[in-house]
Amino acid sequence: MGTGSTRVLIGAAVTALVLSGCGLLGGDEREPGRGGDPEWVLDEDSERYYRPDLVVHSTELIEEHFPVLEDPTSATIAEGRFTDPSERVPIPAPDDYWWQSVTVLDLGQADTLMARALPGGASDLGGSAGPESLPDREVRTMMVGPLEPGIEDCDGDWIDVTTALTEPGYTGRSAAGDIIELAVVCESGTQLITSAHDM
Repeated sequence: MGTGSTRVLIGAAVTALVLSGCGLLGGDEREPGRGGDPEWVLDEDSERYYRPDLVVHSTELIEEHFPVLEDPTSATIAEGRFTDPSERVPIPAPDDYWWQSVTVLDLGQADTLMARALPGGASDLGGSAGPESLPDREVRTMMVGPLEPGIEDCDGDWIDVTTALTEPGYTGRSAAGDIIELAVVCESGTQLITSAHDM
């Protein structure tokens, strides 16, 4: 088969993949309204569309985007769109895609992330120059409904560890190239809560 024919086949395969609308988690994201199509739900607090049936338990995506984490214990991930899938164009803009996760770390990993997030690599959170913190209510409001029940009760605040997870040389970008909107660890717990979207 000639080079021209090979290019045509590769182009057709890529086009088919784009038009099929496969998401990060491998879900079928066809337009709703047709028989058997997936149901989309609007999470009003976070203003995101998600599919209740597309929530996975896997650390693969976490390890791809945050390789600084070594062997996270577990992760629950949801994904979706910012715009209404029933009204979007056939090929949505890349930045329309988002994903969120609740990842369980061991205590040492959580402490290390908080320490790395401190300016100058300080070893404790007692100084006034510590990373930003968010109240529990604000963190829960940012997360979609299917993930909220799995978020631990945080006795204190959630500590922003975005800088500890950011790809070197960039601001708020994961190793796989997504924009990190939220990356927090409870100062008294072992969960990492993240929210990210395509560039």
